[in-house]
Amino acid sequence: MSHGTFANTFRVAATYSGAIIGAGFASGQELTQFFVLYGSNGLLGIVLAGILFAWLGSRLLELGCHLKATGYHQLLYYVCGTKTGFILDMMIALFLFSVLSVMLAGAGTICRDQFGLPYWLGLAVTALAVTLTALRGIDGVTTANMFITPVLAATMLVIGLSCLAYHGLDSDLFHLSPQPTDWPAPCWPLASLLYVSYNLVLGAAIIAPLGASVPKTARLLGSLIGGLTLTLLAGVTVLAVMLHYEEILTEEIPMLYIAGTQHDFNRLTYSLMFVATIYTTALTNLYGCAAKLHSSTRFSFSASLLIVISLSMLCSQFGFADLIVALYPIFGYAALWFSIRLCFARIP
Repeated sequence: MSHGTFANTFRVAATYSGAIIGAGFASGQELTQFFVLYGSNGLLGIVLAGILFAWLGSRLLELGCHLKATGYHQLLYYVCGTKTGFILDMMIALFLFSVLSVMLAGAGTICRDQFGLPYWLGLAVTALAVTLTALRGIDGVTTANMFITPVLAATMLVIGLSCLAYHGLDSDLFHLSPQPTDWPAPCWPLASLLYVSYNLVLGAAIIAPLGASVPKTARLLGSLIGGLTLTLLAGVTVLAVMLHYEEILTEEIPMLYIAGTQHDFNRLTYSLMFVATIYTTALTNLYGCAAKLHSSTRFSFSASLLIVISLSMLCSQFGFADLIVALYPIFGYAALWFSIRLCFARIP
């Protein structure tokens, strides 16, 4: 493999996995809701999600290349048609707003539970930081993600593998009872599809334009490596959460709880990394949502930013875990049609 191909492959894999590994993934809350609650079958769901991420990610990149996409809109309208594409376009904007609210709630939770400060303080400081940054543009966001995502992934692996090394893989781990009253979907395969669907729709905003700028080999290898990376991280995280199955179900940020059971240094490190992930995720969603509002109305971009951040601060009062439980499955169902159509879309 030439140096150029390696660099492009790493760029695709890092960008793709970074688009999926947001703060919801890093917290362990998303993985708990969509996989752990299904007991041992959740591990099968992880494998299914990894296969779909690798395959559908490569199709997104191929379509992005052939359509010369500059954003996710071209793919959305090409795959789903004009009418359905328009509806999904509006829903994506709403989801960007919802994820922003989830991120602000996560910042408040970290501030309250890990540093003993008021919930509203963490929320307000994060909101101010992302607003000031968004006012200057997001040119540095991609670079920040390129640094933060690998470090976060390494931190998750260290904590997850330390948990597995300490407790061991007991056979009972693969016979855990599901928690059907809290399921986001009636069965584990559908839950896995929902998880992949809403992540793909959001990830399309980043990886669709990327497809037009890298060669075919990098597109295929990058999506494969990105899918394998996501499968590995999700698998290790889900196994670690399962080892703390009973007590973890009441935790808003399961991975932070696990880090705290190991060492104070691990807890502090993960807290700081999680705050950094919240910041970059919130910044990306704030900018995207404000840009959509600005282009659809007569509001200036600055006014759009203030409107979006103010409304999201109000919505974030519902709490981090409650917002994930309530919102993510809904948008998973909405995005499911896009994933189905993507499977059968004709690539020129």
